[in-house]
Amino acid sequence: MKTLRKKIVLAASLFMLAPLSFATTWTAGSSHQGKVTVPIEGGPVITWQCNGKSCSLTGPWGNDLSMDSCQSLVTRVGKISYYKNSAGKAWRANSDQLNECNQVGR
Repeated sequence: MKTLRKKIVLAASLFMLAPLSFATTWTAGSSHQGKVTVPIEGGPVITWQCNGKSCSLTGPWGNDLSMDSCQSLVTRVGKISYYKNSAGKAWRANSDQLNECNQVGR
């Protein structure tokens, strides 16, 4: 009985931790400092943490870079120098995507 109980507790623990393993971190190069609240189209309001060198956030919203999300951030912090995530996607300086994103910046 103890072995079955241990297996159930282990399975439940893994089930609870599974969503954390799929979290992605997004980072944008910015000199802005402080928290920035940004709505996601058709989704929640998210909060970027900016430290004067970059802004970042972590969440379960997939692995792609979104032009809408990028532009929503840029309208609040100004132009950014890069936009990337921990899944390996990146818009670097002078890329077409980053240039399009920054068009909404001040």
